[in-house]
Amino acid sequence: MVQFDGAALGTRMKLLREMRDMSLQAVADAAGMTKSHIWELEQGKSVNPTVNAVWGISTALCVSPAMLLGLDDRLPPIDPVALKIAGIVDREIKRAVQSKLTKIGGDDQ
Repeated sequence: MVQFDGAALGTRMKLLREMRDMSLQAVADAAGMTKSHIWELEQGKSVNPTVNAVWGISTALCVSPAMLLGLDDRLPPIDPVALKIAGIVDREIKRAVQSKLTKIGGDDQ
């Protein structure tokens, strides 16, 4: 069985975050996590992320969970700038939908 390497996860996270020119806070917001938890994962201080954390971070960084965990080393076959733009658009759409749902929910009360 392959041993999970939490430090390598942090290295991949930081590399991917920097490739996308995202701040720790931007990744945290997109992943639904705290900035400090993202930093702890990147630094190897937290080495046992939950499935939800891996899913959120991989979504925020526009990669598969397998790539984030080091099970697949292939980056998406798209220009890094296009990937960054796609990530921004995806986050803004999700934010707009959430805002709309919050307003709809608030109107019922």
